[in-house]
Amino acid sequence: MAKIDYGAMVQQLNLTPAHVIEAIDDLNAWVCLHTRFVLSQQIIMNAISGRSRDLLIVVIGPARVGKTTLFESIAGMTDALAQQAGKRRGCFRFSVPPPDARGRFNWTAAITEAYASSNEILPSKKIVYGDITEGAPRRVPANPSSAAAEEALWKSFIKNVQLEQLVTIVDEGNTIPVTLSQLQVDRAIHALKYIVAQTRQPLVIGGTSAIRHIVEHDTQLKVRTKVLMQDPYGDSQNDEASFKVFIEEMEKRLGPRYCKPRSLSAHSAEIRRGVDGRCGLAVRLTTDALSQHGGNGELDWPLYKQHLDSFSQAAEADLAAERHMTGRPIVAAAEAAITKKVPGSRKGKRDSRVGATKNTNAPNHPYE
Repeated sequence: MAKIDYGAMVQQLNLTPAHVIEAIDDLNAWVCLHTRFVLSQQIIMNAISGRSRDLLIVVIGPARVGKTTLFESIAGMTDALAQQAGKRRGCFRFSVPPPDARGRFNWTAAITEAYASSNEILPSKKIVYGDITEGAPRRVPANPSSAAAEEALWKSFIKNVQLEQLVTIVDEGNTIPVTLSQLQVDRAIHALKYIVAQTRQPLVIGGTSAIRHIVEHDTQLKVRTKVLMQDPYGDSQNDEASFKVFIEEMEKRLGPRYCKPRSLSAHSAEIRRGVDGRCGLAVRLTTDALSQHGGNGELDWPLYKQHLDSFSQAAEADLAAERHMTGRPIVAAAEAAITKKVPGSRKGKRDSRVGATKNTNAPNHPYE
């Protein structure tokens, strides 16, 4: 039986040309310093440079509004400032990994990712040297138990942050409250408090509206937290003007070969409404249109509008609901439990406890 010729199948398709793919990659790597992006950078960098003790910076915003790009720029700027001061780096940056096999928030995997991204050697991979008495000691590879390796990783992480005065940046923090049980949420929040309390260095964590629970859950955490809302562009004149500048800069980035000049910026108000003011969505629709039709000519308004209308019909309600959830004011939970006397009984009735975990002023190790 003859084999299927998949190569012949490929030849029949009208695939995106390589030069268009390069233009898409270049656009995805682009960082536009639009008004709200620069404002967020300014607030976070000033908070970091202030070295406020026990400072937790929480960045909340809907999907595709530019949080990951913001964190990448913050990490790059902190590293650049550190290198100017003669240091090797300025931050540990990592994304929240999925829960482990038992449904727990996997801090070990998170810190391991931070080590890997900064070319840091894990404690478990280092060589353990014995005490030098006579001659050179024999090299013994470290082979600790899983609990000992986890403990060593935490101690090494905290020590590095303390000694090098590093900023810890955690992206996609909404994974913490969304995927875990209440007990594991408590454990993850307790670990955040432990990091900021032990290192005395800022920790920046960001996510969608679900991350609000991290702040609302704990009164002690709220008072040491700076909340930054990264909102989409709205209907005000200033927002309309800023979003139009963003679209104009996107056209310039693509160039006349891939985008007809002023074809998109002339309709920036309609684009802003269709993508709910989210710059990341405007870029995503552009890359979608280019990948599907880039080989047939430049991107213009009729082509872009096809993708915009299709997206708006499918996601308009979800975008509005997410914006509503993100815009709600943050209210911390009550910290103290309430005890009431039951008539005719010597025993008190204790309501369920909400709020801070035990010993919030001086967090214990998160694994204890």
